[in-house]
Amino acid sequence: MDRREFLQAQSLQTRQDYRLIVGIEQATILEMPEEEFSRLASDVENSPLFKRLYHQEKIVHYQRYPGTDISPRFLQFDEGIAAGSDTLDIESVLSGREDVIRHIQRMGLGNFKRYFLYSEPGVTVEEIARQCGLEISNVDKVNALINEFAVRSEFYNPSALSAEHGITYSRVASVDRRQEGFVIAYLSPCYARGRYSIDYQRFEELRESGAFAGEDAGEIRQLLKRLELINRRKDTMTRILQSIVERQALYFESGDDMALLPFSQKELAESIGLVPSSVSRAIIGRSLDTPWGEERALKDFFPRPRSFKKELVRRILASGESFACDEEIRARLERDHGVSISRRSVASLRQELRMPPAGRRGSTAK
Repeated sequence: MDRREFLQAQSLQTRQDYRLIVGIEQATILEMPEEEFSRLASDVENSPLFKRLYHQEKIVHYQRYPGTDISPRFLQFDEGIAAGSDTLDIESVLSGREDVIRHIQRMGLGNFKRYFLYSEPGVTVEEIARQCGLEISNVDKVNALINEFAVRSEFYNPSALSAEHGITYSRVASVDRRQEGFVIAYLSPCYARGRYSIDYQRFEELRESGAFAGEDAGEIRQLLKRLELINRRKDTMTRILQSIVERQALYFESGDDMALLPFSQKELAESIGLVPSSVSRAIIGRSLDTPWGEERALKDFFPRPRSFKKELVRRILASGESFACDEEIRARLERDHGVSISRRSVASLRQELRMPPAGRRGSTAK
């Protein structure tokens, strides 16, 4: 192998190693528990370098996802919400901050969103204080409390689902029915603020102009890489929730489990340009609230086709109507539900349900 071939092979190996490293980082951040992920985002945003890029250089700003918002429950700083949780001592978090909580509740959800959640760069502390009726010293106190509750949102909005197979659930959002349609209302501002929009062109222009020293430029690149990884987690979660709401709209309208359409993780992965393993990592152990307040695990929104058909057969047989044979059940499935399966499949599903054949059901009824 000559030197040119060696260098080409080395370059190819370097690119493959880089893709492997990136893949590992992406898998890690998708599997990261909600509290740990929120802590990562909070630490990044509280760093002096991020604040410089956000407030001064305006290289980074927030870009909200369509159809998302912050849940009104975020402002419900209620000690009773976390009753029974051994993980977080709510009383110690709120102790001495009663005045700050009153300030947050008094300013209202509108001002909270505008000046603390979705605030654009350039808005001064003085303007925030004036518009929200706060003392300047209280603006930082409000931000500090919000950041702490953002990191611990899963504990003051704990999951009501019991652990299944060693999985502890984290509630990430609710699906709210509003005038404009269904909205994904996140429980943490980490998601509600949206993704980080990064102006790389401005960064390069400032770097070339000498605004950043060589060492600073390297640190900024590392920070931007972390922001992109956080974006990957936020993008993936939001696209999954948006796809669930779109596919299962009839369920969110009616609340009827039979309105849940068959939906595979593979199908979702293909539709949003991910591999199925990424979808699986993102949904495991996570849940959301329905418009009527019921908490459901994300995996519940991916019913298998066979389970869907079996439930239809169960409901038809439980209706009390008499069917002479499995062929009549098959015909009813196709006529009323648009589900086309064979008579043999109906018989198989009926046997799984431990329902007797038609003739025997008739004799039992007599």
